[in-house]
Amino acid sequence: MRSFKKIFFLICTALITLSCGTSKSVKSSQQPKPEWILNRPVDLGSYIGIGNASKTNNHLDYQQIAKKNALDDLVSEIKVTVSTNSVLKSVQNDLDFKQQFNSSTKVTALNTIEKFDVVGSWENASEFWIFYRLSKAEYEEMKRRKMQVQVDRALDVLQRADHLNTANNFIQKIHLKLQALKLLQDYLNEDVWANVNGKDVKLVDEIFTSVQDQLYDVKFKSDVSLMKGIVGKQLPVFNVSSSLSDGSIVSNLPLKAGSDGMNIKVCDRIETDSRGIALFANARVQGAGSTQFLRVAIDLEKIVAVDSLNGLLRNIVLTMNPSPLSIKVETQALKIFVEDEELNLSAPMEQKLFEPILKRVLTQSGCLILNKKQDADYVVRIKSNTHDQGVMWGNMLSSGMDVSLSLIDNKTNVEVYKDGIQNVKGFQTTHENAGLDAYKKGMIEAEKKLIPSFVNAVLSGGN
Repeated sequence: MRSFKKIFFLICTALITLSCGTSKSVKSSQQPKPEWILNRPVDLGSYIGIGNASKTNNHLDYQQIAKKNALDDLVSEIKVTVSTNSVLKSVQNDLDFKQQFNSSTKVTALNTIEKFDVVGSWENASEFWIFYRLSKAEYEEMKRRKMQVQVDRALDVLQRADHLNTANNFIQKIHLKLQALKLLQDYLNEDVWANVNGKDVKLVDEIFTSVQDQLYDVKFKSDVSLMKGIVGKQLPVFNVSSSLSDGSIVSNLPLKAGSDGMNIKVCDRIETDSRGIALFANARVQGAGSTQFLRVAIDLEKIVAVDSLNGLLRNIVLTMNPSPLSIKVETQALKIFVEDEELNLSAPMEQKLFEPILKRVLTQSGCLILNKKQDADYVVRIKSNTHDQGVMWGNMLSSGMDVSLSLIDNKTNVEVYKDGIQNVKGFQTTHENAGLDAYKKGMIEAEKKLIPSFVNAVLSGGN
């Protein structure tokens, strides 16, 4: 019995000792936070990146999140400046440029980094930290090697472009030059030197100048220099021919047409045919102004759409568009005659509500309101009425109001557009006043949507 107690005492002592030893071991593994967490290191020869993540909130991927944060932190230390002679210098103060540039440089830096040093990591039960370092000299060497690869590729693409005949391959030649720019789009802020045809040049500037020269060599000519139009009506069909300064025609050239202030709407975005001619058939005057100008230009947006340029490079290329062809358009007001029937419980309104507002908006949009129907281009017909909807509660009565606006071509007597509002409710203690209340509410609703959309229909001929 005494032996059994002795054995039992020894086992308990061993378990207690083991337990204490284990506890002591766990406690010793909890190292204090290293100095690089408490005080961010300063290294003039390196970029530093420190990231952390919560284990509680990201228990499955906390390490990946911390590593990403550290890499983002490292990249944020890489400051990119714009060379005084780079193509970006003239636009660097623009707010949109700054946003696009900052976004672009971050992507470029991430793509440039091939390797970095993991200086250390630290974790406890609730968080994980990691510390990266990248030598500035190594980063510059990585960037130089990658840039040289892109320069060599760009030169090869430019050589292919130079071998093409401009007149026969105008668009293909532009695309090749844009592809060369795309290869260098990560280095727009720098002076990228290269040897072209035995001469050292700033390659990005050289390509931009080449693209611009090719675009500016295109000359336009139209079969009309002056057109007369009526607000809301289509302009006559006209054509535009394109050629180079040496007289060569340019086929398959995307063109677009528009006007200052968007007072002339042109749906066509077309290409020149094999004769170098583009036909415009859907131009329509849709705003006031006695003299306006229709502008025809190269559709650069369509050209660059297939080249996958980054936003920064794309916006710079779009500023290259040469001066458009201008065609003078003398416009006359669209003549409107208004027929108005506004009723309250089928009785004529003493004071019209819809008519004066609609006339005012039409006049402001460039239309002329006539007193004689026979001289009008269009007839605008207003029809509105209220209907009794009985007792709402107590002595409160309800009325509903309907209104319709119709546009009729006065020459053909065909209704080309119609819209309206139904059953706008009004409430008052008399039937007449309930109807007037419905009109007041209906006017508010009509001014927000019905009247603006109807006036747009008038100015587009019902389309």
